[in-house]
Amino acid sequence: MTSPVSDADTLDMGLRPRRTGGQDLPMLVETLVAAFVDDPVTTWCVPDDKRRPEILRAFFEIAVDVNQPYGELYTTDPAPVAGAVWIPPGCQPTGEHAEQLAAWYLEAAGEFADRFVVAMELMDACHPQQPHHYLWFLGTRPGWQSRGLGSALLREVLDRCDRDGGPAYLEATGEGNRRLYRRHGFEVTDEITLPDGPTMWPMWREPSNQEGRR
Repeated sequence: MTSPVSDADTLDMGLRPRRTGGQDLPMLVETLVAAFVDDPVTTWCVPDDKRRPEILRAFFEIAVDVNQPYGELYTTDPAPVAGAVWIPPGCQPTGEHAEQLAAWYLEAAGEFADRFVVAMELMDACHPQQPHHYLWFLGTRPGWQSRGLGSALLREVLDRCDRDGGPAYLEATGEGNRRLYRRHGFEVTDEITLPDGPTMWPMWREPSNQEGRR
């Protein structure tokens, strides 16, 4: 799921993507909270404006902690104003592990757990079974969008996908996102419409043909 990022390709000078870990993780969580607090999907999941930041913070703390060992969490340096959570092939939870994680996330959701269940079940129904790099979260803090930071965080993994021949997958939550991802090679494969709520677009990307680009 991706919040508004950017459909510009001009990277703000002085800011570069890098992997995060250890002491960086709290700042990555705060960046994701700031990026998603007004996102249409998270607003539907947590309609209470006052509770939303607290619930998102608890949710992202789990997501960042669980996925840290895979080494695919990213932010921008020196200012952590954008962030991404990628999950590599073979690392996406299944079976009892997936059930345990779902329980943790729903506990973080508090009184809005039922809404999270609906969103998660609809997303799971569309999620491809073929191994892929999954962009779970990508967001830029308000005031830093349209500077190419979203594109830079995408390229950190998509360039490797192209080299290794691996596909990628994500869910876009807005028209601007959809345009950005299409320019990076993603194609819409379905639609997910939340009950009386916003639409998400599952998007799949095959690796680019490196030979054809030379």
